[in-house]
Amino acid sequence: MRVYLAPCGIGLGHVTRAYPIAQELNNRHITTVFSTYLDGLEFAKRNHLPTFGAVPINFKVTNDGAIDFKLTAATSGFSLGIRTLLRQFIQEIRFMKTFKPDVVFSDSRVSSLLAAWLLRIPVVLMLNQYRIEIIHRPSNKKVTRFDRFFFRIANLGWLFPRTGIQLIWGKSQIILIPDLLDPYTISLGNLAIPRRYNGKIKLIGPIIGNEHRNGSMLLKNERRLGNKKPQIYAAVSGPGIERQVLSRILIGALGHLSNKYDVVLSKGEPQGKTKPDEMKGIQVFDWIRNQEDYIRESDVIIARAGHGIIMKSLTYGKPMLLIPIPDHTEQYGNSKRAESMGVAKVLEQNEVNFRSLDSLLQELLNGDYNENAIKVSKTVSPLNAVQVACNIIEGYAAH
Repeated sequence: MRVYLAPCGIGLGHVTRAYPIAQELNNRHITTVFSTYLDGLEFAKRNHLPTFGAVPINFKVTNDGAIDFKLTAATSGFSLGIRTLLRQFIQEIRFMKTFKPDVVFSDSRVSSLLAAWLLRIPVVLMLNQYRIEIIHRPSNKKVTRFDRFFFRIANLGWLFPRTGIQLIWGKSQIILIPDLLDPYTISLGNLAIPRRYNGKIKLIGPIIGNEHRNGSMLLKNERRLGNKKPQIYAAVSGPGIERQVLSRILIGALGHLSNKYDVVLSKGEPQGKTKPDEMKGIQVFDWIRNQEDYIRESDVIIARAGHGIIMKSLTYGKPMLLIPIPDHTEQYGNSKRAESMGVAKVLEQNEVNFRSLDSLLQELLNGDYNENAIKVSKTVSPLNAVQVACNIIEGYAAH
């Protein structure tokens, strides 16, 4: 039996939730291969996974890490974007013909789903964003008349590709949502899946590897265990430039608070070193292998508002200080939902400084946020999303 895993390669959220699924499939003596690109490909290389390197698809960003829709449109454009997607689609057909999978597991990849559908290979799709939106106006500057005109036209034009993408999602055999059960679904505002697909949808819970489901590993000498200061874990994630921008901002701001908090920061660089540096009184890692253990032993998590890190934090009942990527509609939706549930506070990137961090950390430590997060975590305990996903994948592979 052979399974082709195709996670989106922008950032690490998609590939890191496909990884424990691949591990479990391998434990069942099922052969797997990955197809991904950019950050996903770097992660796959670091973990020595058999992988096809796919044609990269990405968006442009400004110097402060905000998504730049105008630059993306100017440099990629609709026609060039379609050509890139077409190149990736043709490449996916070649990869699948070479590997000959029994089933394709696509995590938010349009090209892989289309290639599998054309080759008559069953597809298990994983999504936490069915309805992909773009912003109505940029948040980081004064909006000009041209900006208003551009984004009005862009939003109208986006209706057609968005509808096309949603139709493609519907070609899968089943749609797995790796989120919390009602009423705690974080990606609720990003789903809006039509009723006609209700029979295909299965909400399975957060993807957590079996080695992290129970117990706690001692972090040996990597942490100053026994310290009475609150433990803060800053988990920087997202695409490359966005990670670098936030790492720089947080190291500068948290350095002023090192006498008050015990801080560990991960830059989220998959090819970086795993030994920490002491920077301004905080421990800074390029890459942390056992991230779940740091989350479990911390009092508050500082992070982007990516779906994966929110799921991990809530699995272990940890309140969060979320800093969404500027103008990233999915992350704004995630962060607002988490804040409305009383498990997180949200801070705009341009408002991050040591005073704002200290104020919000104190609120998270002394309010009801910890109790609320623990309440949510109790809904995760009975779930085993990795086993459920693998059972479904194996079932379609056997057809």
